[in-house]
Amino acid sequence: MQTSSWTPTRVLVTGAAVRIGRAIVRRFAATGAAVAVHCRHSETAARELLAELPAPRTGAHRLVQADLADPEAVAELIPGLVAAGFIPDCLVNNASTYRRTHLANLDPERLRADLQVNFLAPFELMRAFAVHCRRGVILNLLDQRVAAIDPSAGGYGFAKKSLRDATEVAAVAWAPDIRVNGVAPGYVLPPPGVAPEKMTRLLANIPLGRKTEPEEIAAACWFLATAAAVTGQILYLDGGQHLVPTVAAEIPETR
Repeated sequence: MQTSSWTPTRVLVTGAAVRIGRAIVRRFAATGAAVAVHCRHSETAARELLAELPAPRTGAHRLVQADLADPEAVAELIPGLVAAGFIPDCLVNNASTYRRTHLANLDPERLRADLQVNFLAPFELMRAFAVHCRRGVILNLLDQRVAAIDPSAGGYGFAKKSLRDATEVAAVAWAPDIRVNGVAPGYVLPPPGVAPEKMTRLLANIPLGRKTEPEEIAAACWFLATAAAVTGQILYLDGGQHLVPTVAAEIPETR
């Protein structure tokens, strides 16, 4: 059971080398935590990030490479860290993939691929954390779509809603030793190939009329990691976008 003064000391962040994951790593490292920076192909970016991080209070930062599309690699990730002496007390499931696929075109192979990276991998990491680490905090990066109906989100939408449900169930099942919360961003960063002016036009449909900065997502993660009275919550950082479901399908994945 965590006290109100509890802070994480060893953090595993998936998809950590770039974009939102990079901001999360910087935020936790700034507090003195040791961070395991996970990446798949972005090794150069991950090493550059590690080189700029301040030294942790105890232990050392490290690089972890694993393909979350490979169930065997996922199964070995946390046990491998634990065997190497890095026992996380905070897991941030940030990594995800997105392919815009309308329901009629969602064939079984594509659905399995979407579910593997966006739900099955983070869920297996959650389970491994509960088994091998036993105490701490799990944070799942979701999407504002979990509160809306977006037929074009395909398998990604199914997976994120499943991860939302797993967040709430695990918060009950693993209490009081493990707290589990979710962060649901909206428009943060434009996806590759999307013109900035297109995204600017879409902001007009968001109640607050602005995007969310990666650093704001990182700050939300830190809040949920250290708020000892909070579990099973989904924190929407989307400018109110999830409150206007009619525009959900118009906003592409932005992480």
